[in-house]
Amino acid sequence: MKKLAVIALAALFVVGVVSSAVAAQKKAAVQHHRVVGEVVNVDAGARTITVKETAKGGEAKEMSFSIAEKAKVMIHGKPGTLEELKPGDSVTVKYEKKDNVDIADELNVAKPAQKKS
Repeated sequence: MKKLAVIALAALFVVGVVSSAVAAQKKAAVQHHRVVGEVVNVDAGARTITVKETAKGGEAKEMSFSIAEKAKVMIHGKPGTLEELKPGDSVTVKYEKKDNVDIADELNVAKPAQKKS
């Protein structure tokens, strides 16, 4: 009976270690990234956005994102919709890469710079 209890306890320990390792691996696999740039194109129906990022050295790079179903859209600090985004807006995109696709889960349009008088 003692032997069975020891084996059961050892099995539970192994299952616990393996499940925590798998959970840590899944958590590490999801990494959020951020890009700041200018909206080039928005297709609200297809839930996609293209953003032009100006990298260090002045080189412009366009990136396309699929927009997550529950993505958070903020425009000038207030909740907004994809339909309200327009080319030329300054936007910060928080995204993650899933199966080689960039999925945006947060879009934040900056307030326009105040004109100096």
